[in-house]
Amino acid sequence: MICRRLTLLCFLALTAVCLWSQQPQQSPSPSKSDQEAYKIGVEVNMVTVPVTVRRPEGGFLKGIPKSAFNVYEDQEPQDIVFFAQEALPTRIAIVLDSSGSVRSEWGTIKHATKKFVEQLKPEDEFSLISFAADIRLKMDWGRKTDRVDSVMTSIYCKGNTKLWDAIWVVCNDVFKGIQEKKAMIIMSDGLDNESMVSYTGALKAAVLSEAALYVVSKTEAVRQIIMYEEAKRGYYDNVPQEAFVQADLALRRLAYETGGRVLYPNNFGQLDNVYAEVDEELRNQYTIGYISTNSAKDGSYRRIDVRVDTPGIAASTSARPGYYAPDESNPRMPARRQ
Repeated sequence: MICRRLTLLCFLALTAVCLWSQQPQQSPSPSKSDQEAYKIGVEVNMVTVPVTVRRPEGGFLKGIPKSAFNVYEDQEPQDIVFFAQEALPTRIAIVLDSSGSVRSEWGTIKHATKKFVEQLKPEDEFSLISFAADIRLKMDWGRKTDRVDSVMTSIYCKGNTKLWDAIWVVCNDVFKGIQEKKAMIIMSDGLDNESMVSYTGALKAAVLSEAALYVVSKTEAVRQIIMYEEAKRGYYDNVPQEAFVQADLALRRLAYETGGRVLYPNNFGQLDNVYAEVDEELRNQYTIGYISTNSAKDGSYRRIDVRVDTPGIAASTSARPGYYAPDESNPRMPARRQ
């Protein structure tokens, strides 16, 4: 296991987060067409946007042609230069809360996570990160599903929760240099109580990473326990209900701003279904790409609006609502979003 120390923020000169990683693994290469598509994106700053299209009653709408999609940046129409209906190779970071609050359910979490990675497509890769009072990269990018059980068995759940730190580290380090489609699955009760990175910092890092965040949250389930089982004392003693409301709002915004979703299992025993939902959505997304007509590299935040025209068929779309433009003067610190 390799120990890696990361500086969280430049102004926190004496603060670091320790990541413990497994030996890097040989990973399968994407197809030539995929490589070319992403190479084009890197060379000409193509903005890529995964788009989910659903029927109002549920279910995904498939087979929609490129001509039915329209994309706008800051209300200006953009030309779609890349379009894919098939699922593209995806890098999925699985970020697991290993604080004391999940200790009783860790066995269930381990089983469901192992099952999920075993069902990924051959061209997908995953990494596994645990977080509590520190953040540890337990498995780097690869496909070694047979190691998941032993790696997760070695994790002992204890301590507080550095959720915002974990998101910041994954976005800035684990996703660093990754050009493929990216997604992060975060499993937590949502109650951050020890991070050095602010929520605003974690949110900006998430948007900059261009990864869709899927948050598996127990905030509502725990709040209900506190409301209706007040006699049941435990890990959440003395946590005000307002804390759960605020945590839920924060998680919802993280998911919305990155084009992901918040999922609410009543308990982590329902993780098989939750993982299946995320997997199904990733496999049924369209991917569109465009070259922004705004060539300024000023680090500004730009709004994206994706619309789909399906005559006679009701449809709703979901996609990330915006991105930060490159900042020529300071590529590491984009302009603050207004």
